[in-house]
Amino acid sequence: MVFLFMDDIFKVHNLDARKLKSVIKDKIVDVTITSPPYFDLKDYGSKKQIGFGQEYQKYLNDLKTVFEGVYEVTKETGTLWVVIDTFKRDGILIPLPFDFADKIADVGWKLQEVIIWGKDRTVPWTHKGQMRKMFEYILVFSKNKEYNFFIDEIRNFQSLKKWWIRYPERYNPKGKTPEAIWNYKIPLQGAWGKGYIRHFCPLPEPMMEQIIKLTTREDDVVLDCFSGSGTVLFKADTMKRRYIGFDLNQDYIEMFNNYLKKMGRQKRSEYELAKESSWNQKKFEKLILELRALKYARVLFKKLKELEVQGVEKMYVAKSANRPKAKNSLMVIDYLILLNSHGQKKHILKNIKNLSLVSPLSGFGIEPVFSFVENVGDFMAIIESENLFVYNIQATHRFQDKILTEDLPKFMGTQMILSEIFVNIDEKEYEQKNL
Repeated sequence: MVFLFMDDIFKVHNLDARKLKSVIKDKIVDVTITSPPYFDLKDYGSKKQIGFGQEYQKYLNDLKTVFEGVYEVTKETGTLWVVIDTFKRDGILIPLPFDFADKIADVGWKLQEVIIWGKDRTVPWTHKGQMRKMFEYILVFSKNKEYNFFIDEIRNFQSLKKWWIRYPERYNPKGKTPEAIWNYKIPLQGAWGKGYIRHFCPLPEPMMEQIIKLTTREDDVVLDCFSGSGTVLFKADTMKRRYIGFDLNQDYIEMFNNYLKKMGRQKRSEYELAKESSWNQKKFEKLILELRALKYARVLFKKLKELEVQGVEKMYVAKSANRPKAKNSLMVIDYLILLNSHGQKKHILKNIKNLSLVSPLSGFGIEPVFSFVENVGDFMAIIESENLFVYNIQATHRFQDKILTEDLPKFMGTQMILSEIFVNIDEKEYEQKNL
């Protein structure tokens, strides 16, 4: 997409958000992340501001005007994330998040998710008959049923318990799906903080990073129509997204621009380094799938033994370039089975097929392809690699030996799992969950 007047669009505009369509002419926004001004609670320093000194319905109508404009400049796959909270007025709790959701539903915004943000640090307001408020709501809206929601980008694999090593089939290869309760502390500021933040309720950078990962790709457009301290826009820039902001307070805009100029390059470098880190999601996914492929062979050996099925000498495990056909399969794995003279091929094949269709093997996400040979020469001829890693039938998360394929005849009479796949995990290294 070609953006007209690029320099005039991608910045923070000292303009009322109700007039954002005077700046953004087309549907270019991928995600809007924002926190509207509190209702009649905080004076943000502008006579034209929304919230302070208004009647409640006027406040809601003005928010509707803003987010109608946001709707019109958002792509069909775009989303809207609004940090918003309830409040008390005349001794009654006002459900602002849900009044707001009802109001902008008239525009076309569809409420898809309600996330609870546990803030920890809060302004220490105290009211009779009210507990200390430790959370706010994050409302997630879309324009359509199909919208950008890249859940794999924020799956948590670094906090998994070490059991994923021995039970890889129980864990999603991409990591744990985040819950709808997010715990992020409000950034320190004022006398307690060292950053640029001087705002009534600054948003945590890690939380903004999570939303941006979940909703956009690099070079996409992030909008904050009440940009305040600029946390959303700062994270967007450092994560190589384009940003557009609006705020009536010029001091906030200058503060943001100065901080971006001072810290932007460093934060972008940190972002690039994080992407290239030695332990990332793709490597974790690869390892989980390899562990599954090897354990599948081990479990199959064990189940055949329990059924007193004899004749399986060795099993060679190889990744396949073919894509799985079944909906729930994650990968195709070739299992080459060497039979000995005690084995009856038809009987073994029947039992293997039956075992592959039921738990636990059916839950591995593997589409197995079985082939059989009855002499070691044919077995060796099919194996393409010169070097093989040897795993025993007690554990397949750590190889036991490395041998040359040509040496296989020396190991006849020994049940072995062989593969080009190299896995050598010491469980003790993961006891502190440090991947």
